[in-house]
Amino acid sequence: MYCGSNKTALQSQRQIARAMMALIREKPYAQITISELCKTAGISRQTFYSLFTSRENVMVFTLQTGECDTPEITPPERSNDRMESLRWLCRGYSEYILQNRELIKLLVDNRIDHLLYDSFFEVMNDCDCFLAGVEPCLRSYAARFYAGGIACVARQYAQDGCTTTIDGLQNMLMTLLSGELF
Repeated sequence: MYCGSNKTALQSQRQIARAMMALIREKPYAQITISELCKTAGISRQTFYSLFTSRENVMVFTLQTGECDTPEITPPERSNDRMESLRWLCRGYSEYILQNRELIKLLVDNRIDHLLYDSFFEVMNDCDCFLAGVEPCLRSYAARFYAGGIACVARQYAQDGCTTTIDGLQNMLMTLLSGELF
């Protein structure tokens, strides 16, 4: 995926992402072709492949920018309390899930919600503030664990009809991710 700063390329990426969202609202993801995506976006295949490697890559871009912002996982500066940091993480992802429920439902309905997990993991693993001070290997396992838990809750939320409140999601995530059930 293109990660540069060229304004024309960035605009083309956003056009492609918008086209993908329009198409996925109309038909199953599996039926969307690169040619159709390019035609809808008004760009050439050459431009597409200079910016993205695949349709999945477009969806990852959409999850991380453009259509929705990545969750804010930076805990409050003043807090060294791990439970407070977990509460902050759960709140940020609860807000993200509610704000992006349409996209999450589309991912679940099209059986590509693994991209949500991949995106969550990437954000957590790349954020220096996530479990700062924890050994890198353990931190990576923790990022996978939390990303998996949050992505599964988002999936269930979509399957249940997107009715839980932000506080309900936050409390559910806190209960599950804190180990409170064991």
